[in-house]
Amino acid sequence: MAYLRLHSDPGFNFTLNRLAQTIPAQEIRGIAAEIDSIESWITKMLAAGEQAGRYAEAARYLQGAEFYMKQDHADKHDVYQRSIGLINQALPELANARNSVPYLGGKLPAVRLPAQGEERDTLIIHSGFDGLLEEMYPLLPSFTASGYTVIAFEGPGQGGALRNDNLPMPYDWEKPVSAILDYYDVDNCTLIGMSLGGYLAPRAAAFEKRIVRVVAWGALFDFFDTYKQRVGKVRAWLLSVLLDLGLTGAVDKIINKARKSDGIVDWAIGHGMHVSGTSSPAAFLQWVRSLNLRDCAHLIQQDVLLIMGTEDHLVPSNQIYIQAQAMVQARSVTSVMLSAQDEAAEHCQVGNPGLAVAQIVDWLGGLAKRDNSQANQST
Repeated sequence: MAYLRLHSDPGFNFTLNRLAQTIPAQEIRGIAAEIDSIESWITKMLAAGEQAGRYAEAARYLQGAEFYMKQDHADKHDVYQRSIGLINQALPELANARNSVPYLGGKLPAVRLPAQGEERDTLIIHSGFDGLLEEMYPLLPSFTASGYTVIAFEGPGQGGALRNDNLPMPYDWEKPVSAILDYYDVDNCTLIGMSLGGYLAPRAAAFEKRIVRVVAWGALFDFFDTYKQRVGKVRAWLLSVLLDLGLTGAVDKIINKARKSDGIVDWAIGHGMHVSGTSSPAAFLQWVRSLNLRDCAHLIQQDVLLIMGTEDHLVPSNQIYIQAQAMVQARSVTSVMLSAQDEAAEHCQVGNPGLAVAQIVDWLGGLAKRDNSQANQST
């Protein structure tokens, strides 16, 4: 695997690389050359989905198209449902493993994959702001082959929970995690959160003590800091001041002006409002500011693994240091920075996610040896 330069726009390039994890890169490269806007992205991805020769690739193309469709796009729901049907045809083992976990009048999509051989631990895995269970699925067999039972799920604000039941994402992620643990009768587990899950999983660990180990696959102490990187520190400071003063109308005016002149910004704000269940740009930014570990990092008492790439284009690299230093009561904190030399420098190691999986498996193995040694010494 490798992180490829497929498009000049960083956002498009990142999403194309995500698709290239399961679709031949040369095929993706040819499509990327014809994309110059969100509209052309949707058109080309839909066409590729219709022409794809294999169900799994067709599904991922459709998911790529659906990702950039606005919430009022007439075909958005149908395209998503078609992608799930194609994935289920391509991967009957995934289809057979699917469950629907009741949550707040809706359902959280989940799968449970048993460990191969003797079970070493149960891993609960989720994504972040816009990941899908189907995108995580190719990574899961590496865990089960190493002796781990895996439960992967889409929480509120993610995947089918958002698209089918309109469940928005909460800041208090321990609530959906607790629902998953209750449903599967899990009393001891490792929680792994990817991307924004680098905030969500540690937040859950602070309040849900059935989580004994936690992995932030993409360190993230403060979600708003990622927006400071995108809009600039001065503008971010101005927006924060206006929000603190309650001048939400002024915030909406500033953001809506930017939305009118930039299609990507327009889509991103609309997408964020949908994920968060907010009704205005100002309310969305307030929600973003609520996703931080300042008031709960000191409550985390588990073993913690933080993983980050040195060239993450979405999250400032200093987040891993801030997050590690804030977890003052953690049993242990291990921080891992992965580089371009291993094609693992980008967000969530897109390009070489297997390296991150190997880091997690090695870390878990080291903790098991430590715990066994301590148990033997006490007897």
